[in-house]
Amino acid sequence: MILRKLIALFTALLLCVALPAFAQEEKTVTLVESWDFSSGFYPVMSPASATNNYGITYWSHNFYDTLVTYDQNGEVVPSLAEKWEISEDGMTYTFTLREDVKFSDGTPLTAEQVKTSILAAAHNLGSFNGSYGKLTTLVESMEALDDLTLRMQLTQPYYGALNDLTMGNPLSIVGTAAFNEDLSLSDLAKTQTVGTGPYMYIGETDGTSYTFVRNPYYWGETPEADHFVVKVITDNDAKVLALRSGEIDAILGSTRLSYDAYGELNQTPGFGVVTDAKVSMTRYLGFNLSVAPFDDVRVRKAVNYALDRELLCEAVFQGIEQSAYTLLSPEKPYCNVEVTTYAHDIEKAKALMEEAGWVDLDGDGIREKDGVRLEMPLSYMLEGGSVGDALMAIAAQLSEIGFQITPSATDMMTWYGLLLSEDYQITFYSTYGGAFDPFALMTNINPDVSADPIMVQVASVLKGGNALILELDATASQERVQEIYTELLGTIADQAVVAPISHTYEFAAWNESVVETYAFSPDSHYVGVANIALK
Repeated sequence: MILRKLIALFTALLLCVALPAFAQEEKTVTLVESWDFSSGFYPVMSPASATNNYGITYWSHNFYDTLVTYDQNGEVVPSLAEKWEISEDGMTYTFTLREDVKFSDGTPLTAEQVKTSILAAAHNLGSFNGSYGKLTTLVESMEALDDLTLRMQLTQPYYGALNDLTMGNPLSIVGTAAFNEDLSLSDLAKTQTVGTGPYMYIGETDGTSYTFVRNPYYWGETPEADHFVVKVITDNDAKVLALRSGEIDAILGSTRLSYDAYGELNQTPGFGVVTDAKVSMTRYLGFNLSVAPFDDVRVRKAVNYALDRELLCEAVFQGIEQSAYTLLSPEKPYCNVEVTTYAHDIEKAKALMEEAGWVDLDGDGIREKDGVRLEMPLSYMLEGGSVGDALMAIAAQLSEIGFQITPSATDMMTWYGLLLSEDYQITFYSTYGGAFDPFALMTNINPDVSADPIMVQVASVLKGGNALILELDATASQERVQEIYTELLGTIADQAVVAPISHTYEFAAWNESVVETYAFSPDSHYVGVANIALK
């Protein structure tokens, strides 16, 4: 009898302990992406993965940390590096790493691991090395002084060194299990993440959705979601239907959601929306300066004057995007300078076209010169959002000054090939956004390293060609950096190298029965699942 009572008491105690744990349901949030993760889980964009690596690129901050990061005020702050010192000549950086940080495979973070990760990034970037920040081309040597101290020696001072170290692509810190001895990617990098971030991937997929789990070794604050699922849905309208039906819980990022759909969800009970307060990037029209009619600065200025940016932003971009009259937002580092701007003025635009010799001889509304009519495609990369609507509106505005423009969408690689071969007259493009602006954008003016067919043309209108860019990337003087930016941005505006259209902002929408709210990361291009507050 006593034994039976003891067994009953013991069983009751077990239930008291087990029931709370059993009743605590694990939290999962289901999200969406246009791209899958078939290229693997290495966060560096390389020539081998350029056509399909966007999946991991946009989500990499969930799995990998960088040495330093930006806070919401735009200041560089510690991440994996707890502190750092910079030599007076700007060429030696000494980083002290956080203690007791582990990768998701349980191995400790050490200076030697960080060294290997940075060397591997430069190796695997291949011909892209330098396209996502200059730093990876300037590292002369790295030395692990002890387990937690890394010394990095550069070949020259570089004003953007700390900025580049915030970039998930290419300088996420990845565990050595992801690399072979020659620094190429191991098979593990294709099926798992090896990082220090809040989440990890261990291979759970059905081919159309991927499940990620908490990293048990994460050193930071525990995120609310125990797991998150990313469903691959390529069509943006289908994404909205999936959100409305409950198949997914949130759509995070402007490339995954059109402005019209965002506006509708904002007016629909049960759904929450938010727009980031920071400028993400700048949309613009890019010209081929080597061919008519855009080899004439008067025509480029005329296009700038013809654009009614206020109308575009209100009618097409739902008032979320803001009119841009400069290539880079003044809130970006070094970019708060006075430059020539082109307010909407159709009469001034028409006068410049006449002055350049483009006239409408037969009264059909299309200007001609030397027997050539102003008829041309406006090339652009097919993507989500409301880009197609915007380009139809731009074509209508340019028709007022004698252009016949036909928007022409292509896939990314075809569009980029047109630009590289200079087989275009006018295109729709944007700055890079996040930590890439303005640092990588300015570096890509240099023809020796540029991967940007539009920005590389700036060198052709600069006094001294690319000499100013070479000086910019080698000076230790912040005062001189600002002087160079003032000259560069002034020349870009005076020569109307591009026609800025709008400054973009990231936005998100969610099902309020699952998600409380979402906070954007300092670099809002990256999805931050740890920033989701759940019901």
